[in-house]
Amino acid sequence: MKDSSTIHPRHLACPKVKRPLGKGDNKSMASAEDIVQAAYELMGAPYRPWRTGNSIPMWQDDDIPIHSTGLDSVRAHLLRVGVMGADLINFALMYSGLETNGGTGTFANYLVNTGSFDPDTPGQRGAIALRPYQGPQDDGSIALYVGPHKVIQSNPAEGVNDLYTDKETYESQERRYHFTIYGFLRGVRY
Repeated sequence: MKDSSTIHPRHLACPKVKRPLGKGDNKSMASAEDIVQAAYELMGAPYRPWRTGNSIPMWQDDDIPIHSTGLDSVRAHLLRVGVMGADLINFALMYSGLETNGGTGTFANYLVNTGSFDPDTPGQRGAIALRPYQGPQDDGSIALYVGPHKVIQSNPAEGVNDLYTDKETYESQERRYHFTIYGFLRGVRY
């Protein structure tokens, strides 16, 4: 991981995915694969730091008429303006027809079957590695598993990428990347 100390300290290609799935019974529930594919829709987007007062998801502050222009306009907008870590996951949830969650400070509240993060244990595709927001000098981070140790995340140096494993991210010198929680997204079929 490259040093991101110049970024504001309060920051809390895959094939096309199907249009958002309906909510309701398990047949229409989003799968872990849907979430992963949706996250890849933002691959290459620049990083966007969260600032005090910003909404989560941040695109709520951007005056995008989601209901009249559709999810592709949100995707195009985020590819231009950037994505913070939690918004990568929130976009994947929304794109898959699920409710968005929160930032790194509250995201653990939306996870199920959580446990302590272990960098030596392989993760399940679609699971989450999280370090919650600790304060202005340690704003936490979040990553989505796309393979046993491979994750997609948004970081200040590379934006949305899958360049690092969970262990490489965890071993970064920056404390914000030292994940503490491993868990699964509520409402997702694994």
